Amino acid sequence: MTPSVFQLQNMGEKLASLQGINAKKLADDKLSAVCVLRVCEGAKIHIMSQLPAKKLIVASDALGAKSLVRKIASWGVKVDYLPYRDDVLIARKSFSEQGMRERICTLKDVALGEADTVVTSADSLLQLFPKRELVKKYTVCVKKEDVISPQSLADKLALAGYKRQAMVADAGDFSVRGDIVDVCDVSGVAYRINFFDELVENIKVIDIETMLASNEAERVSFAPTSDILLDEKGYDYARERLALYPENKNAQQAKELLSVGACDSSAVWALPFLKNCTSSIFDFFDDDRPTLVIFDEPRVVSDKLQILEKEFSGRIKTLCEGGEILDEHKDVCISLHEVKRQLIFVRKMGFASLSLDNRLFEPKYIIEPKTRPVTKYYLDPNTIVQDLKNFALNGTKVVMACGGREQAKNIIESLREYEILATYSEDGNGEGSILATPLQVETGFIYPAVKACLIGTGECIGKHRSAEISVKTAEQALSPKLGDYVVHKIHGVGVCEGTTILKTGEFEKEYIVLKYRDGDTLYVATDQMNNLQKFVGEEHPKLNKLGGKEFEREKEKVRKSVRKLAINLVELYAKREKQRGFKYSPDTVWQKEFEDNFEYEETADQLKAIADVKNDMESGRIMDRLLVGDVGFGKTEVAFRAMFKTVLDSKQAVLLAPTTILARQHYENLIKRLEPFGIKCGLLTRLQSSKENEQLLKELKDGTTHMVIATHKVLAKDVEFHDLGLLVLDEEQRFGVEHKEKLKEKYPLVNVLTLSATPIPRTLNMSLTGVRDISMLETAPRGRLPIQTYVVGYSDALCQDAITRELARGGQTLVLLNDIEALEPFASKLRTLCEGARVITAHGQMAPGQLEQRISAFYDKEFDVLVSTTIIENGIDLPDANTLIVIDSGKFGLSQLYQLRGRVGRRGVLAHAYFTVPENGTITENAQKRLDSLLENTEIGSGFRVALADLSIRGAGNILGAEQSGHIEKVGYEMYLELLDEAVQEIKTGVVKKPERDVEMKVDAAAFISESYISGRDKLRVYKQISKVASKSARDSLIKELGEVYGEVDLPLENLINIALLKNLASNYDVSRIVINRNGAGVNFYDSDVFKNESLMNAVSKNSGSVVLTTTIPPSMIFEVNKLTAEQKLAKLIDFFDGIE
Repeated sequence: MTPSVFQLQNMGEKLASLQGINAKKLADDKLSAVCVLRVCEGAKIHIMSQLPAKKLIVASDALGAKSLVRKIASWGVKVDYLPYRDDVLIARKSFSEQGMRERICTLKDVALGEADTVVTSADSLLQLFPKRELVKKYTVCVKKEDVISPQSLADKLALAGYKRQAMVADAGDFSVRGDIVDVCDVSGVAYRINFFDELVENIKVIDIETMLASNEAERVSFAPTSDILLDEKGYDYARERLALYPENKNAQQAKELLSVGACDSSAVWALPFLKNCTSSIFDFFDDDRPTLVIFDEPRVVSDKLQILEKEFSGRIKTLCEGGEILDEHKDVCISLHEVKRQLIFVRKMGFASLSLDNRLFEPKYIIEPKTRPVTKYYLDPNTIVQDLKNFALNGTKVVMACGGREQAKNIIESLREYEILATYSEDGNGEGSILATPLQVETGFIYPAVKACLIGTGECIGKHRSAEISVKTAEQALSPKLGDYVVHKIHGVGVCEGTTILKTGEFEKEYIVLKYRDGDTLYVATDQMNNLQKFVGEEHPKLNKLGGKEFEREKEKVRKSVRKLAINLVELYAKREKQRGFKYSPDTVWQKEFEDNFEYEETADQLKAIADVKNDMESGRIMDRLLVGDVGFGKTEVAFRAMFKTVLDSKQAVLLAPTTILARQHYENLIKRLEPFGIKCGLLTRLQSSKENEQLLKELKDGTTHMVIATHKVLAKDVEFHDLGLLVLDEEQRFGVEHKEKLKEKYPLVNVLTLSATPIPRTLNMSLTGVRDISMLETAPRGRLPIQTYVVGYSDALCQDAITRELARGGQTLVLLNDIEALEPFASKLRTLCEGARVITAHGQMAPGQLEQRISAFYDKEFDVLVSTTIIENGIDLPDANTLIVIDSGKFGLSQLYQLRGRVGRRGVLAHAYFTVPENGTITENAQKRLDSLLENTEIGSGFRVALADLSIRGAGNILGAEQSGHIEKVGYEMYLELLDEAVQEIKTGVVKKPERDVEMKVDAAAFISESYISGRDKLRVYKQISKVASKSARDSLIKELGEVYGEVDLPLENLINIALLKNLASNYDVSRIVINRNGAGVNFYDSDVFKNESLMNAVSKNSGSVVLTTTIPPSMIFEVNKLTAEQKLAKLIDFFDGIE
């Protein structure tokens, strides 16, 4: 709800006249073409959000559009973002579908009349969209009490492109199980639709991981899974036309991808043949309610459209000659002339900050309200006091958007100290002249004529901070799957071959089948699942021999080694606690200003890491903090802020980079940031002249240079600091421990901040808590666009097109070819293909100086294309490289491909990554899986989600050293961590952990999951869940959950769950074995310690009529279970152990 003072009808300055812009028939034709001139940013967002019309807002590019979405949404307006379609000229085998999914969801909302404000970028105006009626036709709408059968719903979903599966796992899946239909919609939200015969009984949101239902929904609409939509007529026409080109492989591939309904989204190449099923963006928005098209900076949008049109024409020629596209493809780009013609028939408005010249339309009505931006008060809180007093004197109404109730109340309290009376208002309406509100409007403004001022959260409390969605670390998947290597706690490493049901006596039970060396087989009862872990370590570990002693010996070796390591760690911790360092002052205005100049929005993780670092510095303890974050997660910014804070307290800071190129990059970024503050920063590498280096060394010694970015050169004996306060090590894995120790010996009180791009397993982080402080950056930064990723067949024309396209936008291209012999011939071919392109090669066997020179020359934009091996995988930032072409991508490892892709698109430009595969060759199944995984994870920073187990292990090895790394390879990562944790706890507490004692279960009752109930891929996950059931309430909720997901739980499965529950309850009382058979029920204990357990003794005496505890050694407990069934006996024992107090 907008405060009444800011509603357009109350604003004056001609703004009230815009109220009529929504009328079906305009009362005044001048409102059909309006230009709003020279308003400040906050006022522009305010007017856009308040216009009472259905709006299509056009920004010049994707970043600008996303920024508008965020700012308009801060006014409480529902805003949809419409991404443009990236490339229609590439015949791809597959590609990242994230943008397409977002686009079809927005189109669905528009078609159903559920989107009033849509923001897009200029590119969309030149593109073809599916027809509005087809989006409507293939959207599947379901609401409570609809009458439709599950089968009819399944048919509709299939037509909309949804794939039927046994269980839903990904966007676009659906499953039917009796009266339950589960659907995972295009945006990744899953729903469960429960039927009573043919009546929709209820609709619930479900969690894909657990399959549990939560909130109920009244209705849901499922968008088609693709934005290539065909009706029968369009399908026949397109196939007929494509059949005319039997020689063109791309035409034939596209023809096979077409279908009635939602086609495979890779069929986008066929767009020129879908004429009857496509429309322009203006036609798509055309319905009973008139649409107002708003241009943010029309002149800039117009220039962008001209560039796009020109680029498209150039590409058509190249790709046509190379046989990649057909002549018809020239029609897939709507001309700028046609866009202007269509604009004649719609209502439009432009916001121009400089001139009226917009080249898109002739304005009929120009308004120029007087507005002013608001001062950034949070940088200097004293200025707000003076300004608020001035506002009060001249009668200006001030509304402060504080971002939350708590913040608003705190601000009121703070202002009271300065004798300024601010009143709290929930919605910005009220009597006082200064209102503090929980509103979240980001950017403020002042309208002097109507004496109204809004102070936004951006001015009030600082830069916008979003509620972050953290990318979860890829927790090691503990449930092994068929074919996985597993570690059995006693028998060691084997291969999981699934499950099998065996008859033991007269009852059937299920076992997990493990294969060991020499073909030996081990059957593990499902209630012993807790003894199994998925092996995470080298790709193909050596299998152990069943019954041999080698695994026990290996474990013993690891135990000794980790004990030694744990002693060192604990000693180090104690030593660190005793030492005190320099106590830094709290943040100053300068610190806040320096931080505010950071051009990106900080993530929640970054802010936490910065707070941790400052806390270390201000507490006076000597900092040794490790900062771990994915490629491009903003580790350097955390380091820069720590360096700046250090220097403000008259200390010096050094950043040690592994390569001269990286050192130079950091230096260039930092001096730009330091410019306004007069702080001197030097660069010390072997590329500086000796005279320059001598001068810098002198200044470091006398303290006139405050910061230095350096390579190993800074470790030389002749380098002396006046007063070193902070050492930052970038890319830790490139430095030996001795490098850091050298500086620490010289300056024992120096703070150390280490940066690493290799993810470190969280569990390891916990083991090392207190020894080494670790901050994790796991949240992808905003403002970095996802990388548009394609898997394509290789062709020279495709390479030529990608490079020429990148050249046209002033960027650079990275070509990866992991064959040193082939580099130069390939580069020479590219020089011929791409006239005028400057191509250079680089590989790891070059002399270090030569390699460095070449990378530097590419970084300085002396070359346009770098053809290299994987040497650029780590650490080097190439900010202008926005296109990556990987030749024969099937030969690279997943982590390599991921890191390489992270090298492009670092400057807020949409980057393209082409993973090529041989046109006629085949790629292995594993290579295909790797490429699929990359396509799924296109967001910057999805490295943690890509489950890079190999990187996690590398991370563990980096911290613990090579010897420990070797141990991890032998016993597996989970087992290693268990042993390390045990050793650390033992040394810290002095308590030796008792060996784990397992409870053997001999229960004569059918206990298994039937194949028809749960499919193989889910079985082991459910067994893992069952093995953790440790209370009656956990058992009941699991039975309920399984009932909701898979249908009613049968007796063998209920028995299985009860056996697991009994085992877990009994394991707290040193029970060695439980036997339930037709002769009775009994419990064996490990030793006579049981008599010391008071709770157990009380329970025995309480149940003396039905339980007897023998005095034999070891003791046993016998239950009176005469005439009870196996299930009743189980229940009786569960009640006994559960009742022990």
